[in-house]
Amino acid sequence: MRRFARYALLVFAAVPQSLSAQGFAVNELGTCSMGRGGVAAADPCADGSAMWYNPAALTSITGTTFSGSVTAIMPHGGFTDIYFGQKTSMPGQTYWVPSFYLAHHVSSKLGVGIGFYAPYGLGTKWPTDFQGRFDGYNTKLTSFNIQPTFAYQVTKWLSFGFGVAYIHSTIALHQRVDLSQQPVPGTFGLPPGTTFATIGIPTYTDFADAFLSASGNGVAFNGGIQIKVNDRLTVGGHFITKKTITYKGNAAFTQIPTGLVLAPAPPLIPTAIPLDIVLQSQFQAGGNLVGGAASTAITLPDQGSIGISYKASNRWTLMGDYQQIVWGWFNKLNLAFANPLLNQSLYEGFRDSHAVRFGIEYQQSAKTVIRGGYLFHTAAAPAQTVTPLLPEGERNEFTIGLGSAVSSAFHVELAYQYIRQQDRNGRAGTTFNNGLYTFNANLFGAGFSYTF
Repeated sequence: MRRFARYALLVFAAVPQSLSAQGFAVNELGTCSMGRGGVAAADPCADGSAMWYNPAALTSITGTTFSGSVTAIMPHGGFTDIYFGQKTSMPGQTYWVPSFYLAHHVSSKLGVGIGFYAPYGLGTKWPTDFQGRFDGYNTKLTSFNIQPTFAYQVTKWLSFGFGVAYIHSTIALHQRVDLSQQPVPGTFGLPPGTTFATIGIPTYTDFADAFLSASGNGVAFNGGIQIKVNDRLTVGGHFITKKTITYKGNAAFTQIPTGLVLAPAPPLIPTAIPLDIVLQSQFQAGGNLVGGAASTAITLPDQGSIGISYKASNRWTLMGDYQQIVWGWFNKLNLAFANPLLNQSLYEGFRDSHAVRFGIEYQQSAKTVIRGGYLFHTAAAPAQTVTPLLPEGERNEFTIGLGSAVSSAFHVELAYQYIRQQDRNGRAGTTFNNGLYTFNANLFGAGFSYTF
């Protein structure tokens, strides 16, 4: 059960911002920006997605624009045990990430809007016979932001923007409990703390399925600045404040038959008895695996980005961004269960993560824009916290995109992104690194914008 408590905490920790550089975070919150590698800090696309990338750019919106996009994320990966050579592949899975924006040009100096987007989603799935199932075999996170935003143009070359994002996030974790790690009941007459492994129960013996679900709300502030140096060069950036989200939920446990039989051991066990009958008490009142409340409070880090956009000609635009997430805040975590014996305080020691992005746009015709991009992320998790829940590492990503004006008011966007993560050592079902994680993903985006 203590192992369950530990990894339940790690799943809580994976909820919003840790994954903004990796893992479950999603930067593809507009198909136009996705096509050019997510580069948008200086000059976001004119589809309202500036509410996320840089609120100051809302002053450039003309009329009223409604836009929407959806991104299909298809991850692939696996784990190879370095001691036994056994390879486990992640099953096929697809995650859908939506975003919608409504922006309005109030005057020559003021732009306003409201956005609905999902900067954190995704999840991980593993087969139920994977040795890492005791860390987690099915994790799903959803996070939705609703952000009212306004922007003001101080001069023709300087604009500021500000947004207040209300966040609602939910998470679900499925995990197996290893009987060999559990304490033997006192009725066995063994010293306190003796585990079932001591009496011959094999490691990785499933005897319970744990399910943890929780949700939390929070508020973040998103500010941006845009400076138009001249007709060709624009620089800008945005900054998102750190925030604390309290997650509250419940843990539930279902017994899994082991089929094992306890041999006679007089006088405590006078005859052979099915072990599952003995274990039933663990799921009843007073047992360690009775469901109950679970909660944690997490301070999510600041993050910011700066960027540049240069219009090299009437057809070519070159762009670049740099992003930093101050992961030094993510140092220690506390988790509280209804059973106080399960409470945990863990040191995680995450480090700041960094990303660089490069994008390019080519105006092929009056109606068609071709885009491309490249981005690189460093990892936030140290080597000792690479697990089936978050098997992250440094990433190289490549994008292409296409925008087309169906009419003067209606535009459609398509984009594709390939993620190649560097292989990284991590652990699965152990307290030490015992294997190699591999990961890649294909992302497909489609979107539209309508101006009226």
